[in-house]
Formats: sequence, C-alpha cells, structure tokens
Amino acid sequence: MVSVSGVFHSIKARLPKPQTLITKGAGLAALAMVASDAHYVGKIQADLYASEKDAASTGFYLNNTLYQNNMSRFQAKIKDLSYKYELDQTYKRFFNEGIGYSKGFFSMLVHHVVPLGLGLGALLTKGKASIACAVGVGLYGTYEFVKNFFALGVPPGLDKFN
Repeated sequence: MVSVSGVFHSIKARLPKPQTLITKGAGLAALAMVASDAHYVGKIQADLYASEKDAASTGFYLNNTLYQNNMSRFQAKIKDLSYKYELDQTYKRFFNEGIGYSKGFFSMLVHHVVPLGLGLGALLTKGKASIACAVGVGLYGTYEFVKNFFALGVPPGLDKFN
C-alpha cells in the first residue's frame, strides 16, 4: 500500500525548483515582450510599406493616363483601363504587406537583441547560465524602466536652446 506522504514526496520530486520557475519565467517574460513589440511594429510597417507602394504605383498609372502621344481614343481608353485596374487590384498590397511586416518584425528583433538573447538564454540553458541570463533580464529591464521613466539621455526640448 502506498502512503500519502510517499505520493506527495513523489509529486514534489517531479516539480521544478522555485529557482528554475523564476529563471524560466524571466526568460518567457523577456521573449513575450520582444515578440509583442516585434508583432506590433510588423503590423504598422506592413500597412506603411504597402501604402507607400500603392501610392507610388497609382501615381505611375495616373501619370500614364494624363500623357498621350496622339489623340487616339482607343489608347486613352486602354490607359484609363490600366489605371482603374491598378486602383482595384489587391494582390500587390497582399505581398507588400507581407514584405513590410517582415521588415518591421525583424527590425524589432534586431533592436531588442539584448533581451532576446538573455530571454533565450534564461529559457534554454540550465544551472548558473540560466540564472545569469535571468539576472541579466532583470537588470536590463530595470535599466530600461529607469531610463525611460526619468527620460535619461533625452535631449532638452526646443525651449531649452538659446
């Protein structure tokens, strides 16, 4: 017969240590922050990049409809048709949004390389390396909070220049 204390001891032996939970939690928190920022900037960059490309393309086809070499109504209708087709197309925007999202997402991964590396280190390593990375995540987060909260390193406003 199995005793109750034996069951609890068996369960306790399988649970991770609190230190492991804290280090892995710090790693997950850092990666969640990086992923959230990267996704947010990716969405913004997707719309911006696609809109810029749409505007440039639409301007090109509009310019094409405004200038003709001769008085041909047939050529004018072809140019108008190409302009209307350009206004109604959606496939270019789809691909341009993907390109813009990738640019924004990966630019934020590069911008957040320190918390990304420390978060991965805390999550994927064991022992002292994991603890060191978790401490690094905490120190980096504290530094960023203090720097941004107290506006350290921000140049003075326009009213401060003489």
